[in-house]
Amino acid sequence: MFQRHLSRINRIGPTVSELTEARFKRFMREMEAYEQKLIFERTLDAFLDVYSSWKKTYAQTLKIRLVMLAFELHRLDNTFVCELSFKDPS
Repeated sequence: MFQRHLSRINRIGPTVSELTEARFKRFMREMEAYEQKLIFERTLDAFLDVYSSWKKTYAQTLKIRLVMLAFELHRLDNTFVCELSFKDPS
């Protein structure tokens, strides 16, 4: 009777391996979120650097790079919105 009672208690909570796996999965989700944030921030830095250079030179190659980076930023975070206006400098 005592053995049966203990086996029922053990089944109430998760096992050590289940806890370890859950912690590992949570760690991996947190690591993935951190990586995504870091990639977004680096891409945003590159976008701002290229934008600054384009404002100085109005080079066509930089304009293309800006558009590509804007699309990439939106892909990484769909809340990112950027309306680029490429008017001829006068």
